[in-house]
Amino acid sequence: MTSVIDLWRAVDAEARLVSGSVGAMTQPVRGILRTRAMAPHLPPRGDGELLVVDAALVAGRPLDEFLATLNAAGLAPVALFLAGGHAASYPEPAGDELPILASTRTASYLSEALGAYLGDEQAHLAQFGAALRLVAAEAALADPDPATVAGLVAARLRRGVAIVADGELRSLHPRLAGRALAARFAATQARLLGGTSTRSASTRRTRDGLWLMERRVRPGAAVWLFDDMPFARVDEVALEALGITLRALLRRGSEPSPRARISARPPDPPTPAAAPSERFAETLLAVARANGRIAPAARALGVHRNTVLYRLRAVRADRGIDPRRPGDALRILADAEGAEGR
Repeated sequence: MTSVIDLWRAVDAEARLVSGSVGAMTQPVRGILRTRAMAPHLPPRGDGELLVVDAALVAGRPLDEFLATLNAAGLAPVALFLAGGHAASYPEPAGDELPILASTRTASYLSEALGAYLGDEQAHLAQFGAALRLVAAEAALADPDPATVAGLVAARLRRGVAIVADGELRSLHPRLAGRALAARFAATQARLLGGTSTRSASTRRTRDGLWLMERRVRPGAAVWLFDDMPFARVDEVALEALGITLRALLRRGSEPSPRARISARPPDPPTPAAAPSERFAETLLAVARANGRIAPAARALGVHRNTVLYRLRAVRADRGIDPRRPGDALRILADAEGAEGR
């Protein structure tokens, strides 16, 4: 059965949970109702239905009062979607476990989209997975760094994404407003997980409430999703799509280049290169400060994102530095702070 969180994550991942219990998000949904008016003009009672409500009906009144009206009318939905409002409009949660989600989408859009997904979940998941694989492949062609693809998926899902390869945390992308979660994941990964499991896929919850989903890409390499909310089916599909792309990227990265195969002598050991030009140094710092994201760094520098990608490739080939890797980003930021101090 499709659950409340499955509908939420697939139809409007930007909606905010403003009230209710996280545990109640796993309840199954059997139908979608919508109301534009208060009692006595509420829809008929049904079992296991999600109710879409125009936010104007609850504006300026406590959520508890609105829930009391529903109870008096005999309605017992499994969750509420407040449409056309915003989470900031509901500062005080209700004293009930009923999940209440606030969305900026219109009520008509939500009711139609929720009903369509509930009517054929498998088709929607297949379409989403195919689209995400295509977008990830295009991103990998533009920049064959696994961190780029991981960042794209993190932005799409609004979940944290991390890549572990060869015992090293290669990429860490927190969801929006989720840097604290990223720090918790990094500590958990280093303290408890110590790499990857032998299973192809697994989901777990840590004692401090952090939800983790792992997909093994190859021996010693895996991709992770992390959040403080349970995962939905759309997250499983996205993790599978990301794993397919990363498996191809890591395989290509492990193959020697044509020049390396032709060369008879081993390459010279890397030597410390001269300091990059001022614009390259600014680019490294901007990307590190943007947590590895290209678009914000390009806006901060006032250049096109392709220019940023070109500079990153040039510095990575010359010095082996990439600010999209957490370790390199920390060193770049530390060096910049030291220079400012001096």
